[in-house]
Amino acid sequence: MFARVSNIESFRQWRDSEETDAQPLIDWIQGSVESEPMRVGTAFHKCLELAKDGSYETLSANGYTFILPDAEISLPSIREMRLSKDYGGLTVSGQVDGLHGKRIEDHKTTGFFGSDRYLEGYQWRFYLDIFGADVFRWNIFEVSPVKGKEMTYEVKAPHILEQCRYKGLHDDCMDLAKQYKQFAERYLTQKEAA
Repeated sequence: MFARVSNIESFRQWRDSEETDAQPLIDWIQGSVESEPMRVGTAFHKCLELAKDGSYETLSANGYTFILPDAEISLPSIREMRLSKDYGGLTVSGQVDGLHGKRIEDHKTTGFFGSDRYLEGYQWRFYLDIFGADVFRWNIFEVSPVKGKEMTYEVKAPHILEQCRYKGLHDDCMDLAKQYKQFAERYLTQKEAA
């Protein structure tokens, strides 16, 4: 059985909420739900994936334009790398936005910055475990639509957050993977679990 780290994190959020209806989570895992913020995030990721080091005023991808703050872009040479690891019969895969030595770089877009949802999550834990890295760094970009300009967003300078590997991280990942596997066996087909 296969699962993406993002699906496991969505499962964790659902499990920890008071929501009892699993159908929205199942729909999300099956890929039938895509919101405007998700499309904006995908486009911004594409911009960063294709960008070379240097100064930019704007970046564009997938029909979206992003107006950038006064800053230079400098990204790791290793980008969009996917690896997987077995967690007791569940193969979990993750794709890092960037890898610099033992540090993972992850780019996020949001309309409002709040650190708790990132720090409490399991994406960073699985990524550190799967990639054998020691530091997970988020570059969190607040984006907001530009009035009167369709599919154009203003981007603020990123908020930087980091988490480090800790003793017991692998065991924590194993436990959540086991819970997700039980959920997937009950609610998802093999194809949908990926």
